[in-house]
Amino acid sequence: MATAAQVIKAALQRILVQGSEADFEADEYSDAIFAMNNMMLAYDVDGIKLGYTEVNNLGDDVTIPVGALRGLIANLAVEIAPDYDGQISPALLRAANDGYNTMQILGVSITQTALPSTLPYGSGNTSDPCWADKFYPDQERTILAETTGSIALENNTE
Repeated sequence: MATAAQVIKAALQRILVQGSEADFEADEYSDAIFAMNNMMLAYDVDGIKLGYTEVNNLGDDVTIPVGALRGLIANLAVEIAPDYDGQISPALLRAANDGYNTMQILGVSITQTALPSTLPYGSGNTSDPCWADKFYPDQERTILAETTGSIALENNTE
């Protein structure tokens, strides 16, 4: 797992602000920490749930899947480049785009939907014109209550 310092240093190197052997002071990293927290929390709001927890200092672990680190570094580099007068190359933009797509794959869960029994079949969904059942089969055996969750159906009510 990478630390905040490793991620931010890699991002700063991508925009040619910091050499590989040069170090910034901890207070110089504070703006980058703020930007990284804001960016990752915005991704979370957009539905990319990577399990990111806010970073407070450089020693904190960045709690995202390892496969999403490349995307975090590249997108953070693009995000903070104007603040540090950094250079955004076409290769960096391509890496940021590819990394964002990877983060979406890792962080967006698509659940399978079920059609409700109250939804009628559309035209052409049946091969037999005399078919009596014009609705999808009942997939739920509960009635949702307005405020407290679900209530099971009583026996012999059908």
